[in-house]
Amino acid sequence: MACTILSCLVLVVSSAAGAGQPGSDSDPLVTKSYVDQKIAQLSSQIGSGTGSGSGTANNATIAQLQTDVGDLTKFIIDALAEIEALKTRVAGLENGFTVVEASAGQKIILAGGSEAILRSGSAEAIVGTNGGLVDASVGGDIDKNGMKIPVQHLLISARSDGRGLLIKEKSYLLIRGSYTVQ
Repeated sequence: MACTILSCLVLVVSSAAGAGQPGSDSDPLVTKSYVDQKIAQLSSQIGSGTGSGSGTANNATIAQLQTDVGDLTKFIIDALAEIEALKTRVAGLENGFTVVEASAGQKIILAGGSEAILRSGSAEAIVGTNGGLVDASVGGDIDKNGMKIPVQHLLISARSDGRGLLIKEKSYLLIRGSYTVQ
């Protein structure tokens, strides 16, 4: 323990001694004109290609960098579009249920995670590519096209694969989440 403390003390004293005071020979102050001169000197070396680098760029490298920048730009644009879509979905969920009036023949297609309650009227199930709707009110599935949708039952769409409701007569629904009317 004493050896460790002694070692630390030696390191602190030696680093303080080697650091030097600002303006001394070991840490000189420089003037603005000196800095400007060094910047001008480096700028001229870069412009003339006489520095340690070759001063030239490989055309293949430039082309690859341009491709990478294009790919990154597309990625950022796609990510921003996805963020906007997610903001819309979150806003729909935060705002609670929306009253939707639908006419006979219309299709209400629910996005994944959306909920619907048929308040009045008549509707049948539209099954998606991966299954149907969850009837949370009875703890079962509505998993066949044309199955009658019960009034006042909470329906949940597990995926965005085309599942929803086919309206048979004028109906009112409560929907929370994303949906489309076709």
